[in-house]
Amino acid sequence: MDATETNSKAASDEGDVNKNVQFRAPLLDYGYPPAVKELRNGSLSQKPILLYLPGFDGTYICPFLQFPELSTEFDVWCMVVGMDDRSTFEELKQNVLDFIATKLGSDSDDSRRPLYLAGESFGGILASEVANELLSDPSGASSPLGGLVLINPATCYSRSALQARGPDVTKLPAYQYIFGLLQLLPLFTDEHSVAQLLLILTADGLPSVIDTPAREAYMGRVAISLPSQLEYMPQGTLDWRLHAWLSAGCQQTETRTLTELAEKLRTTNTPTLIVAGEKDETLPSVDEADRLAELFPNSHVHVVEGAGHASTCGSRVDLAAEMRSHFVALQSSLLSSVPRIAMKPEAAKGKNEYFGMTERYDQADIGLNPLLYWNKDNHQSTTKETRTSRNGAYSWTVYQPKNK
Repeated sequence: MDATETNSKAASDEGDVNKNVQFRAPLLDYGYPPAVKELRNGSLSQKPILLYLPGFDGTYICPFLQFPELSTEFDVWCMVVGMDDRSTFEELKQNVLDFIATKLGSDSDDSRRPLYLAGESFGGILASEVANELLSDPSGASSPLGGLVLINPATCYSRSALQARGPDVTKLPAYQYIFGLLQLLPLFTDEHSVAQLLLILTADGLPSVIDTPAREAYMGRVAISLPSQLEYMPQGTLDWRLHAWLSAGCQQTETRTLTELAEKLRTTNTPTLIVAGEKDETLPSVDEADRLAELFPNSHVHVVEGAGHASTCGSRVDLAAEMRSHFVALQSSLLSSVPRIAMKPEAAKGKNEYFGMTERYDQADIGLNPLLYWNKDNHQSTTKETRTSRNGAYSWTVYQPKNK
């Protein structure tokens, strides 16, 4: 066991609700069979790690549809931050760096596995900061950074509609707060999201990356869990995250980090993929993508047609294909049975709500029976052990396959 960790049973139980940061493998959490099979046969530990850093909501709900296809290339991990967390920006950055050191450090069995960082919205700020620190190691002692993915990065928060309107909501009387949140909601949505959901519910289509029964069952299990995953954001949490996370993080990247990172990306020839929602009303993401592409060498911009802020990594993109297309190291991978480097042609030809969607893989008139979401072909359980860092700042899950 690494010196920085302790078993959760022995960890300090101080009830510090202000520190609630976890690192989890979502496909193993939800029992996605291909991932559990790879865990069992040991091949999962041979793949590069993809670490997703979330937006200021602290969840991995926005990109969850992408994870099964991403798992053909990566061992997918996510940071999750509870609604009661009051970590500072620097603490969050250090938590990520410490987790990477624990997971991929020289004393770990996973050392030298390539690491890919993906940050969405606020996570884009955090990923930039973490990448800047990782690339500062002249000895290369840390696991090599294979690539950086920035999705609607909030490095432009100071120029955003959220910055202009969000802080006022935190100052409303408590009885008006919920109405203030509802007024912010249109910033995060787009005109196609509801229509695409209806296509799924009526079995008229599926996202192009959901193309097997196991993937549809995974999608269904996540959907059923949403009421427990999408927590209400208290007014104090919103105020903290707008100021201590977004404002502080954006200021730091603007004044120092991005310039330093650009030079380190150039020196190490590390590729960067910048993904932006065409209809993002929360942040000026397309303009920011172009700005960062001018700054970062070996970078590529992909604009997701018709996508709003929260749906950029939803049905309208094949993120794994975009990563393969830009990250050369993935193109030679033999792990993918169908190594696409672009969205499926049928999905790319769709218009409006049909963009990114394909016909059902089984041509059925109804969706997969929810009773089948947990059958042995579509769901396999794991045993989970939570370990906590010695300073109590974060925890992570260790997974083991259950005996058949």
